[in-house]
Amino acid sequence: MPVDKAMADTILGTYRKMFKELEDKGAQGESFQTMRETMERMETLAIETNDVSEFTAKLTTENLFMEFSNAYTEIMTALVKGEYSEGGGDELLMEKTLEAYEHSIESLKGNPNYEKLKAPIEELIELGKSGVSYPVFLRMAEEKGLNQALQGDMVVRDAILSEKMFCELLHLPLEVEKHEKILKKHDELASQSPFNVADSFQFGLERQKIEWEYTPLTNQWNLISRLWEKMIENVYDWLDSFGSFAPHDYRWKSLKGMSYTMRNIKRTQECNPGILKAREKIFMDYFQMSWDDIFEHETYLTAYDAKQIWYSDQTLELIKKAYPYCKPFGKPNSELISEAEEIYSTKSYQRPDAFQYSDEDREKFIALFGEEKWNEYFGKTRSSSKMKIFKQ
Repeated sequence: MPVDKAMADTILGTYRKMFKELEDKGAQGESFQTMRETMERMETLAIETNDVSEFTAKLTTENLFMEFSNAYTEIMTALVKGEYSEGGGDELLMEKTLEAYEHSIESLKGNPNYEKLKAPIEELIELGKSGVSYPVFLRMAEEKGLNQALQGDMVVRDAILSEKMFCELLHLPLEVEKHEKILKKHDELASQSPFNVADSFQFGLERQKIEWEYTPLTNQWNLISRLWEKMIENVYDWLDSFGSFAPHDYRWKSLKGMSYTMRNIKRTQECNPGILKAREKIFMDYFQMSWDDIFEHETYLTAYDAKQIWYSDQTLELIKKAYPYCKPFGKPNSELISEAEEIYSTKSYQRPDAFQYSDEDREKFIALFGEEKWNEYFGKTRSSSKMKIFKQ
C-alpha cells in the first residue's frame, strides 16, 4: 500500500515545484539529469513504501534530499556565472533574488525595528520589479547605495537570531538547531566576502537545503507529540468517566442535559479503550514506539521541562497506573477510582505552573518584540495566552 497521497504531496511538493521551474526554464546537462533521476526515485518510493515513516527514512538514508539540493545549487550557480546560454537565466536570477528579499521581510515581522529594517529591502524589491534587467538591477542597486544599506547583512542576520531566540522561548529544540545551522552558514558565506556580506542568492539556496533537511524531522516530532498527547488524554478521560463526580463535571442543567451527559460518559467508557489501542498501533507501526516509551522520549521530556504538560505529576502517575486497565471491556479497580476522586476533590489534577512563562522568558520576549507585544499576548491570563502563541 503506497504512502498516503496527502502526506507524499506535503513532503515532495517543494521538490516537484523546483524541478518544474528549472524544466520550464530549459535547464539541461548532468546536474539537471541528476535532479530528474532523484525526483523519479522519490516518486517511486512514495508508491513502493508502506507508510510515511518508512518513506522518510528511505529518503534520508538514500541521501535523496541532499542529492537533489546539491544538483539544484550547481544549476543555479552555473546560471549566476552565465554558463547557461538558454534564455531566461537572468529572469530566473531576478526571481530568486527578489524571493530571498521577500523572505527576509517575512522573517523580520514582529521585530521592534521592523519598519526601519524593511525599508531598504522594499526599495530593492521595487527596483527589481520595475522591469529592468538583472545586470541593470545590480548596477542601480549599487549606485543608489541600497547594497550599502544592507552592509554586513545586518537585516538578515538579526532576523535569524530573532527566530532562533523565539524558538528557544517556545522550547522547540529542532527549530533552534536548524536556525543555528542557518546562522553558521550565513556567517560562513559572509566571511568569504570582502564586504562581509553574505550573497543573498547563494545564502537563499543554502538556507533552503537546511530547511529541507529538517522538514521531515520536524514533521515526525510533531506527529509523535500529537499521538502521545491523545493517548494520555484517552486514558485520563476514560478513568475520569468512572468517578462519582463525572456527571457533575459537565454542568448539565436539565434532565435532557443529564441524559446527554450520561450517554457521553458511557461512550467514553466503551470507546476510549478501542481508540487508545488503534493509536498505539499507529504509534508502533510508524515510529516503533510503545506506551512505556512515551515518558522517556525527547518529545515528552522537552514538553515536560517546558511546562507544556497540563496534567499534574500526581495525575500523570495515576494515568500510568490506569493504563493497563484501559482496554476493551476493561474497567479500573476501586482504588484507582478512589484516587481519581481524591485528585478531583482537591483540585490537584492540573499542573500549577502549566503553560506559564518565567520572568526570564518575559525578559527574552520583550527584548525580541517589545513590552507592548508582551502585554498583548500575556496581559490577562498567561496560560491561555501561551496557548495562543503555540497556535500562531
